[in-house]
Order: sequence, then structure tokens, then C-alpha cells
Amino acid sequence: MDFAKNIKKLREEKNWSKKEMADFLQVSDVTIHYWETGRNEPRMGRVEEIAKKFDIKVSDLIGKSAIDASLPPDAITRITASNYKIPVYGSISAGIPLEAIENLTETSVPDHVILKYGEDKLFGLLVRGDSMNKIVHDGHYAILCKTDRVESGEVAAVIVNGYDATLKRVILLDRGVLLEPASYNPEHTPKMYLDEEAKDIKVIGKLVAVMSPPDFKF
Repeated sequence: MDFAKNIKKLREEKNWSKKEMADFLQVSDVTIHYWETGRNEPRMGRVEEIAKKFDIKVSDLIGKSAIDASLPPDAITRITASNYKIPVYGSISAGIPLEAIENLTETSVPDHVILKYGEDKLFGLLVRGDSMNKIVHDGHYAILCKTDRVESGEVAAVIVNGYDATLKRVILLDRGVLLEPASYNPEHTPKMYLDEEAKDIKVIGKLVAVMSPPDFKF
């Protein structure tokens, strides 16, 4: 995989051991081993942080492997002209659900995300709270692809009770759905919606990337 090859190349160019690389990135040397062998990959938010640490482009780490070959031949030209900006429709809770659409703004998105999912299908939401901080930190942007369904285990923005939105891992059950946090805070627990309650759960987008806000300092 491109990331595995490139992170190893970056380490070797520095003439670092896996332990030295791990110390620099504040991860374990086992994590470096997993990354370099392709056994595991960091999420996009972490990739962006690594790129900032080394003062390189995200594409230098992940390459172009995420480009969807099904796109029409002129897609790259059209998307490049767009400047990779997508709308951010306001706040979404990563703790207690809160009303979604407010404070319209925009954010830049990596070119490979635009190319894979299409600019018109992407939108951002500002995450507030810590119940998903293993994936998205408080104050960061969740980048979502518009969809009304996801596979069990995927992270999505969902509407609860008709108007509140929250970001959670969606576990599909025979009689409903489980919205599961991904947090270092043990106070956050899964919430189950069964039968009639489950009908009030509506998926509005699948998480495909995480972006730092413009004023974020790493």
C-alpha cells in the first residue's frame, strides 16, 4: 500500500530506527511496524498530523491510490478548478446530540477525497464533544459523503428524533440500531434504538475524512 511504502521510505531517509520514528510521532514502535507492513493504517486525521510534522504534503504519504477509476476522464480537470472547497454546515455533537445546521462556512479537502467521492457529494460538520475522540477530536471537521445507508460498523452522521444530529459508529441490529461512541472517556456509552425508536434514526452521511480547522496548532 502507498502509505506503508512511503512511511518506511521517510523513516529510512532520516536514517531512523523504528523506535526513533515512534518517539518522534509519539506512537509505539509496534505501531510503526504495523504501518510499514501494511497491517494497519492511521486514519486521515492522523495522516495529516504526520504530514505536518514532517512538513510534507498528505499526498506524499498516501499517493493517489484512492482515486476512483470509475470517474469520467475530465473529472480531474473539473475538480482541480474547484479548489477542493466543500461546505461546512455547522456543528454536530460527538457527545449529546445537538441541532445540526448552523454557522455555514467551508473547508479545504485533500484532492484524493474529492476525486474518490465527488465534490457535490461531500460536506463537512464541525464536531463538538469527546465521545468520538479516538477518530475525530473536538473542534475538528468531520468530512462526510452524502448517503442514507451505511454498512454495520461504519462511522456516520445520523439524525436522531427528527432534527438532532450526532456522529457515531453505527451497528445494525436485527430489530434496530446501536449508536456506539469511540472515546477515551469511559463516561460515553452506546445507545440502542429498537423497533419504533429505530425509525427515528436517519443516516445523512458516512465519515470519509477528518480535517483540522484553519487555526488548529499541532
